[in-house]
Amino acid sequence: MNIIDRKLIVLSLAAAAAMGVSAQESATGYFMENYNMKWQMNPAMGNRNNYVGFPGLGNLNVTANGNISPTDVVYPLGGKTVLFTNPGISAEEALGNFKNINRISQSAAIGVLQAGFKAFGGYNNVAINVRETSSFALPKSIFSLVKEGIGNKEYDIRDLHAKAEAYAEIAFNHSRDIKQVPGLRAGVSLKFLLPVGFAEADFNDLNLLLAEDTWKARSNARLRIGLDGIRYKTDINDRTGARYVSGVDTDDTKFGINGFGFGIDLGASYKWNDFNFSLAFTDLGAIRYNSVQEASTNGTKDFETAAHPIAIGDEGKSWDDFVDALSPLYELHDNGTVSSSTSLLGKMRVGVDYKFPYYDKLHFGLMNTTSLSSMFPSTEFRLSANVEPVKGVAVSVSGAAGTYGANYGFLLSLGNKGFNFLLGMDYAALKMDKNSIPLTSNVDVHLGINFPF
Repeated sequence: MNIIDRKLIVLSLAAAAAMGVSAQESATGYFMENYNMKWQMNPAMGNRNNYVGFPGLGNLNVTANGNISPTDVVYPLGGKTVLFTNPGISAEEALGNFKNINRISQSAAIGVLQAGFKAFGGYNNVAINVRETSSFALPKSIFSLVKEGIGNKEYDIRDLHAKAEAYAEIAFNHSRDIKQVPGLRAGVSLKFLLPVGFAEADFNDLNLLLAEDTWKARSNARLRIGLDGIRYKTDINDRTGARYVSGVDTDDTKFGINGFGFGIDLGASYKWNDFNFSLAFTDLGAIRYNSVQEASTNGTKDFETAAHPIAIGDEGKSWDDFVDALSPLYELHDNGTVSSSTSLLGKMRVGVDYKFPYYDKLHFGLMNTTSLSSMFPSTEFRLSANVEPVKGVAVSVSGAAGTYGANYGFLLSLGNKGFNFLLGMDYAALKMDKNSIPLTSNVDVHLGINFPF
């Protein structure tokens, strides 16, 4: 039994980096007049027309981002492409590209049904969406361990987290002008969430002290899978007699609703002369899962030995003894079925829009988006220019800088009443080689087909 399968770790990290949570709507279009989905970023923002979204394509968003790029994991060497673990790549060069905490996120949102209409003294939106997110937080020390291998060094790999989640969302939104305060507009969105499943892995503590005369290790880990019908496979260590989780049994898995959740969005905007200020808090809430399978080390496990050298000619006995002693560090125990709650990845947005006084069809916007998640924190500032020279043709371009680096985006809106087509990206630049401008490997696509009336 291998303690660390280096090839598996490397391939997993490379695949994750190639995939590469930002907003699931177009941040570039936050200030665009002819963008019907602004209410999902700030529920106070209404639309000038009623509309119905094309089923499945009314609001389609796919986003992947991170503060590392594929070029941090793969390198050109001798006419070939190799992983950073290749001996031809020095540890100093390879590890110099990684951050203390390397974050990778991916999300997708599909607008199954979308509609907006003026009524009840304001503007209203109704939406049924399917959302999926996955996030990874990888400390630099794990890359050091993979690159350098078992050496005389301390590796502190705490705060390694991974999470994936999928759920359906039924959202109701209402916004209106506040007549008592001229220029003020407020809105709220209520979201009823129907979860399908989630998976979460946490290494709260994984410390390896590999000194010349002794090895010490400590671990505290937990794995949770919330999918109805799923169970862990267990096995018995034939050398120690301990039962541990050896895999996942999916034979009785049921892909249905596995709990219930609720979320709320709050937003406001205030117009003063040529400025329009806005503030919003979105995705405040949680999902409770009925059936969650938990496996963990059940607390912190410690290991210490002065007998780590592997003797030659003992037919592997010393290695087996070492693995047996170390097994409590990485063997998880099946804790059975538990109920569990997960928080939504909330965000705060603060924006200001300025209408150009000499050409009122042109305006500029500045927005900050900050994640409220303590596990996957991020912030981004985005400056945009928006113009609608004729009604039904609008363009927005933006530049951004933040946790995931610098980038630029665009959004094109064609059509007014009868038909509207949207296409854009918030992250249109890729870091393609070692000598390029240090932009991120973030990438996304925003697509919408709607029928305004």
